[in-house]
Amino acid sequence: MNDLDSLLSIIENPTRRKILQAVVREPHYPLQLSKELGISQQAVVKNLNLMEKEGLLVSYRRSSDRGPERIFYKPSSEFTIIIDMRDNMFEMNMIPATPKTGKPPERALSAETRTDEEKQLDEVRAKIAGIDRQVAEFDRRRSDMIRERNELINQFLDDTDLSNVDYAHRNLLYEMLDRPNWNASEISQDLGFNENTVTQMIDDILAFCQGTHKRM
Repeated sequence: MNDLDSLLSIIENPTRRKILQAVVREPHYPLQLSKELGISQQAVVKNLNLMEKEGLLVSYRRSSDRGPERIFYKPSSEFTIIIDMRDNMFEMNMIPATPKTGKPPERALSAETRTDEEKQLDEVRAKIAGIDRQVAEFDRRRSDMIRERNELINQFLDDTDLSNVDYAHRNLLYEMLDRPNWNASEISQDLGFNENTVTQMIDDILAFCQGTHKRM
């Protein structure tokens, strides 16, 4: 799944989030989910079918010693969603998970001590805690970088008198600042404007900024 809008429409539903929280830990079948989550089996099946159709889950059949074979569901994709809402910035990004290398994680303990389950659990939890600390530090650093980015945008806008600039040109200027790596063609597609029109508007903005920008 790579359609962010479709993904957000799926996970905004609390029932579907509960189902996802269960199946990411281990595969589940509909009746099992219904009993564990306290949701009607009809609602569970409906939401499972939707998420499978959208590519979020995949189903497979497994035989059972207690009756007919069951249909299990498990995740079919991995990703991270980041939403930033700040001054002059509203961004939503879906980042696919790094492909698995196929190499199993390093064993927590040597073969001689592996039978000590309590010690093994403690060591695994300690490693996970270490990773969590690194992620938290990364998130803090990312927040600092986003703040620095927005300060640059705000400073430029504060130093530019936009009171006499029409909305279309202001919107284009915001887009230019918010998408520094995009060219006129990419910006025109995002705004739904003709590329030649955008190119002319960019020239207008550059001329305007040159005449009104107070300091840099």
